[in-house]
Amino acid sequence: MELTNIGIVMLMNMLGVMTPGPDLFLVLRMASRSRKHAFAAIGGIVTALMFWSTLAVTGASALLNKKPWILDYLQIFGGLWLGYMAFSLLQQVREYYRTRVGANADLVMPPGLGSPRAAYRTGVATNLSNPKVVLYFTAILAPFLPVGAPWWVSVVYVVAIMASAAIVFSLIALFVSTQRVQSRLLSVSHLIDLSAGLFFAVFSVTLLYNGLTGLL
Repeated sequence: MELTNIGIVMLMNMLGVMTPGPDLFLVLRMASRSRKHAFAAIGGIVTALMFWSTLAVTGASALLNKKPWILDYLQIFGGLWLGYMAFSLLQQVREYYRTRVGANADLVMPPGLGSPRAAYRTGVATNLSNPKVVLYFTAILAPFLPVGAPWWVSVVYVVAIMASAAIVFSLIALFVSTQRVQSRLLSVSHLIDLSAGLFFAVFSVTLLYNGLTGLL
C-alpha cells in the first residue's frame, strides 16, 4: 500500500462528494441556517459512508451483482425516504408562503431544523438512501485493494473515504455558515428549501423507478 494510492482514492472521493447530490444539498441547507446542525448532519453522512465503504471492501458489491433484487429493494426504500424529505420540505415552503400572506416578509422566519441529533439522523438516512454508493466505492477501490490484502489495509481505505468526505463537507459548511453568507441566504431560505425539495423529489422518483423496474 502506497500513500500515493490513498491520496488518489481521497481525491476521487472528494470530486464525487462535490457532485450535486442529496448529501450536498442537505449540508448546504443546514449550513445556511446553523453550523452546529450542518456538522451534525455531516457526522451522520460520514457514519453512513463508513457503512457503505466497509461493505465495499468486504466484497458486498459481488453479492449485489449476484442478487440484484437486494439493490432494487434498497433503492425503493431510499426513494421512499427521499420522497418523504421532499414532501416535508415542500410543505415547509407552502407554510412559509401561507404565513407570508398579509405579513411583513422580513418578519417571517424560516422553519427550524430540529435538534442536532435529528440532523445527525437525517444525515445518516439521506446517505443510506442511495445504495449504489457501495458500487461506486467498489469501483474506485478495486485498482488499489488487492485480493487477500491485510485487514488493516481495508481499514485505512475506509478511513480515507470517511476523512475525504468529512473534509469537503466541513469546508463547505464552514463557508456557508459564516455570518456574512448566512445573512444573505436567510432572505432566500424558502428558495433553498424549494430547490432542495424539488431535487429530493426528482432523486426519489429516479430511485423508485430504478427499483421498481428492476423487480418487474
